[in-house]
Amino acid sequence: MIPGGNSQKPWGKYVLAMNKITKDRYLPTGPEVTQSAQLYDISGDKMELLLDFPTVGEPHYAAGCPADLIKPRSKKIFNLEDNKHPYVAKTEADTKVVREGNTVHIYMTMIRSHFAPDNIEGIKVGDKVYFHVTNLEQDYDVPHGISIIGANTSELLIMPGQTETFLWEPKQEGVWPFYCTDFCSALHQEMQGYVRVSAANANTPLKWSLGEDIE
Repeated sequence: MIPGGNSQKPWGKYVLAMNKITKDRYLPTGPEVTQSAQLYDISGDKMELLLDFPTVGEPHYAAGCPADLIKPRSKKIFNLEDNKHPYVAKTEADTKVVREGNTVHIYMTMIRSHFAPDNIEGIKVGDKVYFHVTNLEQDYDVPHGISIIGANTSELLIMPGQTETFLWEPKQEGVWPFYCTDFCSALHQEMQGYVRVSAANANTPLKWSLGEDIE
């Protein structure tokens, strides 16, 4: 693979070799020996090996480009004070659950290592439930994910300071867990919550909490 090789303007200084058969390069630590990749400088009269490193999975193809094309376009942190999402919750005190007929809006936050709220009751079968989730982190490289069975997206990855929305329409009664899908800290596995779904004709009032106590 030559960076830019699948474009009209390839950068011909480097080539990346992806090697499947590498039985003599790494320790046999599992049922399959790790494959390897090698980065060469091809700008001179002879190829010069710059980096030799193990890779996971069978290599087929890769695409590359100079870092300066990507780095200035990378958005790492969204300042909370600049967040203009109509359903943003900028602090845990702003979190709430609001019913509008059969539509429910959940104003939720996430931060290492919990959701707020993380215990919700009063959702009914047939409701259209919108999760508006704000990542309160303001530290680089601390995204959080969220997923719940039956949502219209398999998961959302939300960057620090960002708010994202997904729709969930529960089809049956029960207790449904949601959880963080992106490793965030030593307490990552505890970053989860529950939604209790009642029958469509139930009179269960909306309640929510952080932790054990229901408001």
